[in-house]
Amino acid sequence: MKHFLFIVSFILLSQLTYTQDIEGCTDQQANNYNELATINDGSCTYNPTIYKPNFRYLLPLEVEETSGLIYYADGFWTHNDSGGQPIIYKLDTLTGEVIQRITLTGRQNIDWEDIAQDENFIYVGDHGNNSGNRDDLAIYIVDKNDIVATGDAEVESELITYTYSDYPGKIEKKKNNNFDCEAMIATDQFLYLFSKNRGDNQSKLYKLPKTAGDFTAELINTFNTAGLVTGADLNEDDNELILVGYTNGSWIPFLWVMFDFENENFFAGNKRRIDMINVAATQTEGICYVKGKQGIISSENNPLFNQTMYNFTTSQWTNQQASFINETAKSDFDFTISPNPVSKKKLTLYFDKLPANHYEIAIYDSMGNIMKTEKYSFNRSETGVKIKIKLYNFSRGLYFVRVGSDKGMVEKKFIKE
Repeated sequence: MKHFLFIVSFILLSQLTYTQDIEGCTDQQANNYNELATINDGSCTYNPTIYKPNFRYLLPLEVEETSGLIYYADGFWTHNDSGGQPIIYKLDTLTGEVIQRITLTGRQNIDWEDIAQDENFIYVGDHGNNSGNRDDLAIYIVDKNDIVATGDAEVESELITYTYSDYPGKIEKKKNNNFDCEAMIATDQFLYLFSKNRGDNQSKLYKLPKTAGDFTAELINTFNTAGLVTGADLNEDDNELILVGYTNGSWIPFLWVMFDFENENFFAGNKRRIDMINVAATQTEGICYVKGKQGIISSENNPLFNQTMYNFTTSQWTNQQASFINETAKSDFDFTISPNPVSKKKLTLYFDKLPANHYEIAIYDSMGNIMKTEKYSFNRSETGVKIKIKLYNFSRGLYFVRVGSDKGMVEKKFIKE
């Protein structure tokens, strides 16, 4: 009898203590957070997020085409874009001035696009491929022990050459090129490359060995970045990956923050897009973490803007203890959406009153990708304003419409049937 009662008790206790794992979105800041989920399945979606990184300083003309960044030996290291000198430059963290120049002897800057590092080496990616037809893609390996503590110097470097596993051959039209690459990171085991796809505005993830030799970059997977990726860095301590780039056509800078992924499956965890619509720069091409979740972004010189460096932090989006942040600021206007859900090809925004100002209307999908932007100006305050927005290419799903001015922003949801 005692033996029977022991077995029954054990079975009941096992049933009470056993909890079945539930897959779902585990991020409380997501709009589809599942409080019952115990395993993050990477399905989290987020409201459109607008961010303005703080200006740090202007950079000297010597690095006007800054195209990659790392933080090493108490300095920011960068290089110029295509046609520049085969030099990596060390910048003073307080002033941005060039304090050291390391020349890679015997190398040429055909199209240097990113720089990465691990504990022992620096990797310089000469893999810019604007036309899609380069057959000399290269990565230079620099031993950190060869870099002197101060002063300019020359160093030797080892060579990685490679091609892409899915490269079909010559690209007929530049606009169809999905084999450019401007972003690279190094882990303990591999180099990872993120493509800049002009053809489909996505980014392909490739893996390469970190040793000298000739290789084929292995295609791992693809992520719809809805824009052109131009830089990347990995924060291993906090398990974060950050991508920087700009939207094809509109040149609006953006970040993709990847976090809560397993091992090196970077696209399998949370993926949050951050749009920097209030940043004056356009070609944001360099990015790196400096301390914890804090880092810097650099942008190239162009006819309208000087080469610039900005500060950023990801803590407000990726800290588990962070409370939900309402991205919609108070404003002096409001609107309603009609119809909602919308089954037609046009959406109508109705404003009871609309003060004189400049307005930008942006529509995002549920992943935070910008689908459409339009600008309006009113020289005097208006009442009963109706603005119609075409939705011809919108598929069924949940969307967000955000109206913003210098007085604030209002964001609302709508469903396309």
